[in-house]
Amino acid sequence: MSQFLKSLITKPRTVAATFALTAMTSPAFALGGLDVAKSTAEDVKTGLYSFVGVMALIYLIYLGVMAFTEKKSWADFGWGVVHVSLVGGAVAIGGWAWTLFA
Repeated sequence: MSQFLKSLITKPRTVAATFALTAMTSPAFALGGLDVAKSTAEDVKTGLYSFVGVMALIYLIYLGVMAFTEKKSWADFGWGVVHVSLVGGAVAIGGWAWTLFA
């Protein structure tokens, strides 16, 4: 037994490779393949779109309240709308580019 432990200590690369190979051949890595990955990616994409949309809405509400209370100008609110539109356009282009690989 001590000879076995001594060989494990002296050859860490071999041990790491053996454990990695053993882990990769387990059935846990075969959980559905590409279909599961695609559905997970769609869920992540939907979640990110929702998050970005809510953040943009909060930003525009903030600018609107600040302009209404005259702490910012309405021009600042207009530029905020332009900036949110540009970011939204980038998200839409990203969604279109995503479909190129599907």
